[in-house]
Amino acid sequence: MSRVLVIDDDPMILRMAGFILKKGGHTAQTASSGKEGLDAVRGDCPDCVFIDNEMPEMTGIEVLEAIRSDSSLSELRVCIMTGTLTDELKEKAGAFGAGCIGKPLVAPEMLSILG
Repeated sequence: MSRVLVIDDDPMILRMAGFILKKGGHTAQTASSGKEGLDAVRGDCPDCVFIDNEMPEMTGIEVLEAIRSDSSLSELRVCIMTGTLTDELKEKAGAFGAGCIGKPLVAPEMLSILG
């Protein structure tokens, strides 16, 4: 069982991701903004973080950059979620050692990130 943080500004996505994770036997925590998510990452030390890329104030890539700039979080498993999955976004995420999945969320794909 993993402790997973989901960061997304869409309450429906947060509910769906939480449902998928709980059905998969994981513990889900949610945050509705990049800043709130960073505070949760630093405070609760989850095993994995799923981050929406298209959020106001901070994009998912910006949140990912902030996570990777903290040496204590360099090994944290991170996956970017997006409704507009492109090769460019996959490359950006990959450069930071993160995965990238599309929306709508698909349970087997999401759970496979957790192993």
